[in-house]
Amino acid sequence: MVFEKRSSLFFRRITASGTLLLAMVWQHAFAVESQAADMYTKAVQHEKRLSKDIEFDKKRKPADILPFTQIKTGDSVLELGAGGGYTTELVSWLVGDTGKVYAHFLYNKARLKDNRLANVIPLRDHSLIEHNTVLEEINVGENDLDAIIIFFVLHDIYLNSEMSEQLLTTLYSSLKPGGKLIILDNAAKPDEGLSQIGTLHRIGENFVKEEFVKAGFVIDQTTDVLRNKADQHTKPWGDFNGLQDRFAIRFKKPESL
Repeated sequence: MVFEKRSSLFFRRITASGTLLLAMVWQHAFAVESQAADMYTKAVQHEKRLSKDIEFDKKRKPADILPFTQIKTGDSVLELGAGGGYTTELVSWLVGDTGKVYAHFLYNKARLKDNRLANVIPLRDHSLIEHNTVLEEINVGENDLDAIIIFFVLHDIYLNSEMSEQLLTTLYSSLKPGGKLIILDNAAKPDEGLSQIGTLHRIGENFVKEEFVKAGFVIDQTTDVLRNKADQHTKPWGDFNGLQDRFAIRFKKPESL
């Protein structure tokens, strides 16, 4: 009888300890998740963001896309086709003082005036055919990057005949194992491949998946946050005032080979 009471007490203590441990684990997980969400919110709501950029947020949905990229504070990020710098600036605020953004084809250099985005390194003007050389010039080598983003310019890279097996190899090798490569682009019909890159400035997402998987990447996740079911993929993307159907794919370099 005494043994049964002691045994019962022992198991109650074990159960209580297990419950407490589980609660602590959940509390820690919630804190980590909240901290990550706060990181992306701070980037989107940064006080130094330009008002003209904020006007585009309803179309570009950075509050959804930044978490999807999984880019975090301190990361080194390569951006192909930075253009006017809308995304460049968001990622700059996200990676912070300890991170870097290597911006290819950032034509709006005014964003960098007076060291405003000190962690952004604009690459010299170059064709992507020589991209490997340009990365070597700034000491970006194998396994150096945490993420690569290609937002709405992949179809242009193909259109301008700048895509090559060497470029894909360079992108793959420059990523750290587990690093992410994120592509957003204007959707053609899924199996239309490159047939609409010049006429409608759209690209088939199945072709994109096939080409990057062939280069060694694995598909990590997709999201529908930029989708538009009303877009039948028969008109130029510009006809939709920035709300055309857009796909988003996150690839990953395998952790180990």
